[in-house]
Amino acid sequence: MSSRPRPRAWSATALGAALGLATLALTPAAGGVTPAEAPAPPPPAEGTFEDLGVAMRAPNVRLSDVDVLTDGTPVAYLFSDGEPVSFNVVDLRSGAVLDSHEMPPYSVASAIDVAADDTVYLSVRSPNDGTLWSYDPAAEKLTRIASGVAGEQMLRTIDVDGTTLYGTTFPNAELYALDLTTGELTEYGRVAATGDYAWGLEADGGDVWVGAGTPAQLYDVDPADGATTPLPLPPAVAARGGFIQRIETHGDLRFLSHRAVDGATVTVVDRSAAVVDELVVNGLWNSTEASVHGTFYYLDAGNGVQGYDVAARTSRALELAPTVEGVTAGTSRLFLAELGTPEFPGHTVVGVRTDGRIWRQNVATGHGDVLAAPAIGSPVTTMSIGEGGDGQVYVGAYLSPGVMARVDPATGAVEQLEGPEQADSIAAHGDLTVIGSYPEAVFHAARAGEPWEWGVNPAHVLTLGRAATGQDRPRSLVSAGDVVAAGTIANYGELGGALTLFDPETGAHSLHRDVVEDQSIASLAYADGVVYAGTSIHGGLSSVPTQTTAEVFAWDVASDSLVASGPVVEGATVIHALVADGVGRIFGMTDNGVLFEYDTASHDVVRSVQTGIRNANIWGDQSDLGYNPLDGQLYGSVADKLLRIDPADLSVEMLRESGARNSAVAHGDVWQTDETNVARYDLPGACDRTVSGYHEGPLTVSAGTTCLEEAHVAGPLRVGPGAAVVVERSVVDGPVRAAGAESVALRSTRVGGPVEVTGTTGRVALAGLTVDGPLDCTGNAFAPTDEGAPSEISGPTRGQCAGW
Repeated sequence: MSSRPRPRAWSATALGAALGLATLALTPAAGGVTPAEAPAPPPPAEGTFEDLGVAMRAPNVRLSDVDVLTDGTPVAYLFSDGEPVSFNVVDLRSGAVLDSHEMPPYSVASAIDVAADDTVYLSVRSPNDGTLWSYDPAAEKLTRIASGVAGEQMLRTIDVDGTTLYGTTFPNAELYALDLTTGELTEYGRVAATGDYAWGLEADGGDVWVGAGTPAQLYDVDPADGATTPLPLPPAVAARGGFIQRIETHGDLRFLSHRAVDGATVTVVDRSAAVVDELVVNGLWNSTEASVHGTFYYLDAGNGVQGYDVAARTSRALELAPTVEGVTAGTSRLFLAELGTPEFPGHTVVGVRTDGRIWRQNVATGHGDVLAAPAIGSPVTTMSIGEGGDGQVYVGAYLSPGVMARVDPATGAVEQLEGPEQADSIAAHGDLTVIGSYPEAVFHAARAGEPWEWGVNPAHVLTLGRAATGQDRPRSLVSAGDVVAAGTIANYGELGGALTLFDPETGAHSLHRDVVEDQSIASLAYADGVVYAGTSIHGGLSSVPTQTTAEVFAWDVASDSLVASGPVVEGATVIHALVADGVGRIFGMTDNGVLFEYDTASHDVVRSVQTGIRNANIWGDQSDLGYNPLDGQLYGSVADKLLRIDPADLSVEMLRESGARNSAVAHGDVWQTDETNVARYDLPGACDRTVSGYHEGPLTVSAGTTCLEEAHVAGPLRVGPGAAVVVERSVVDGPVRAAGAESVALRSTRVGGPVEVTGTTGRVALAGLTVDGPLDCTGNAFAPTDEGAPSEISGPTRGQCAGW
């Protein structure tokens, strides 16, 4: 039995070489037909915007604290990140919401601590303006104390010691102190020798320790004069720990939380910083700040609760009630609290989950239960959007409780799904929907037609990992033939992103770090067996660039090797978007506002324009370009604006001045998100039928719009009156004849016979073709266009195409 041939993507240059054809500059023969006059092709159709509503809504509790008020009420203070972030007071006995404050325009909680007089001090961010707030639980009043504290963007950690509030900052790693009795603010300035973050903070009895990064650093600060004394770190932490993120005092020991180093996440030291023990704790905040009877509690890596005896330096497991055992994995913070009820006498371990549920496990009685999530959810911030392998449109979330969204393009209905903490990128690969998520650069894939269940379908495919590969953020994904290409940003404090080619079925992969030395990969495109990558000179947060100019490099998929690399635009530090059009041309945009065409043969920029649209994000986030085969245009979101770009002349049309956070092209429409909502720019027309792969015999299009993509038609293609066809990267063995069609678009396609396009009432696009025969364009309402991509025609050209 003979197998059917596989479709092949043809470029005009490659195909001409394969057939032994010269590229012809054809002119009409003597006495030939003079091109009939016809108006220029019509401009792209105007679409209509349709807001489809909030993509995702959920409690998103990533930061919290607890207290027992003066009237004996045990409360939890829960932030729910979203648009906007909300500050909520919840009764730990019943789960009832006692008070709630939305805090626009902020979307993310940053810091919290409770003073001895029950006053809560807190900060929120995004936008980052370094604002400090207080909350009076008796008056249920939220008060702004100051903005731009220490001249910083973010207040990273707050710790109240007696009547003094200490705080640390980003991006200049500073320490400050606020006298809560006088309101006097003391700015100590930069504490850490290097790095952006002063993160870990412990103020205890006038003794102040500050942890920083990257690299990991630890300091003893004298609050009287601000003198800092570096403290020693264990060799492994000093060499590999990215940050000292949290410091807590229990008895005579201090517990330093840091990035995992040789399996340990917490190093136990004495007051001189000498190491006395190590613990594996499942998360930065998954240990209690308070102790009882010389014991504090933590979640270990297996999500079991352990009690650590500070004097004996030993751990023992706390037996959990069956209702609690299954819910500890989603814990974002752990506390010890006195609930004061018959079911929960004395001290109770309280775990707050990102989904807002609260589990309670009494230390003395063994009683435990789970409180339902309070009604504190906010619209979740969007992070990414892309078409999936099932043809539906998927939306990823930013720092979420584990949600995504799916949009049905036929109805516009939005469905919320389980998902990762943060879906950085989404791409279709055959019938698979591939998702790249932060942190640790993790990849999942879902198969079309199977029920959605996160971890099953989508199934885990591959984790690159901070420790194993130094990669953290999968900024971009693109289907590249038989594999998926991923471009990643390095870990905090590190330079050097990676290009990874992987099989989403098996996880088999090849990883190439530092293809461009010390640069991250910010954007990807694919055409004709080659992946094109745009870089950023920036690495992970707290890293310092060593390079000055971003580059584009070309990577051959078959040989898994570099083809070419180099700068493309002077002064550009980020190539934040790349896209391939229907004839295999590559277009991109830079952070300094340049739109360019990259020649895939010479690996140079052949055309460019200054758009004036700049993207200041160091990795090019919130920047996407997509190609729409129905009208041959590029659409994209750049710097919160929605654009349409004509590849023929690089003209740019502004479709929306603001509100375009991310975008994708699917089904002939443009899909976009703002901070919370998903919307569609609905363009006329869509593919009623899509053909790919091998098609036996003739193909006739008699109604609607038929799209051929990487198809092989073993016979002629006929398009009847009123019908429309879009053919890209395909092979048609016989002639192509369209008579009275609504529109015709043939791009980057080989035709084994004549092409006749007559009487078309709309746009005719014939670009990058190889035609084994004549080309005849007669009586079309508009002059055919080659969209800037000439064709190779082996026979005469007639009518409106004469001279092509």
